[in-house]
Amino acid sequence: MAERSGLAWRFISAGVIVPVLLACILWLPPWSLLALCALACLAAGWEALGVVAPAPTVIDPLERWFGTALTLGVGVGSVVVLLHRPLALVGAFPAVFLATLVLLVLRPRSIETFSHRAAAIAFAPLYVGLGLAVYPALRYLFVRGDRWVVLIMTLTFFGDTAAYFAGRFLGRHRLHPRLSPKKTWEGSVGGILGSTVALLPARLWYLPELQWLDVVVLAVMAGGIGQMGDLFESGLKRSVGVKDSGTLLPGHGGLLDRVDALLPTGLVVLAWGLARGLLVPLGG
Repeated sequence: MAERSGLAWRFISAGVIVPVLLACILWLPPWSLLALCALACLAAGWEALGVVAPAPTVIDPLERWFGTALTLGVGVGSVVVLLHRPLALVGAFPAVFLATLVLLVLRPRSIETFSHRAAAIAFAPLYVGLGLAVYPALRYLFVRGDRWVVLIMTLTFFGDTAAYFAGRFLGRHRLHPRLSPKKTWEGSVGGILGSTVALLPARLWYLPELQWLDVVVLAVMAGGIGQMGDLFESGLKRSVGVKDSGTLLPGHGGLLDRVDALLPTGLVVLAWGLARGLLVPLGG
């Protein structure tokens, strides 16, 4: 009964989230997707810091807010910088390092947790902020960028849903018990097939520049890295003994639980699109 209730909440949450996402990507003013990215950076960054450096045992409120602000800065700042001075994006990495260095030198607190806090504060902005920045960057910088964002979203969500049902009804062989005991090889294969299904309308309809090679490679490579993103976040949570990153989304846990696959998938699709010459810069 509890599992059915959780599944129902998943569909209800998805029924609210998906229309909002599509509206921000396709119909609302361009800045709306950047605003949504900013809110996601705040929520997922806050959750990521709470997972990798549990509060208040390791990280205190000031450090958690500082790391969340850095996540917002990387997520939104990267897009703004790309719009005006693309080469300046490399400054995101030293900026995060220097900000973390200054904070912890001025507030060393417990020496026993110093390295843990340093790693957490520097990690969350790059893990969450950089992963989320891909989506508004695609939307604003490339021809048909909105369609590429839809491609990544549908590839990930179809893959996640197909993996869930394939694992639930067909799963027999454990995929990675140390990181996620419930995930199976059958579910993983189902997820790749689900990602393939999501890519077909893109190839046949709204992104005709895709070739069948791109469909196969993106289904396996991007779909696979999305599953690894899910496993990665599961490993983070299991290392500190928590089930969900938060409680923001009923049926899904925290926002980080919902975007864990999107964070690496967008980076892979962006890299593939650029390498293949499929992504055409606006004005280029």
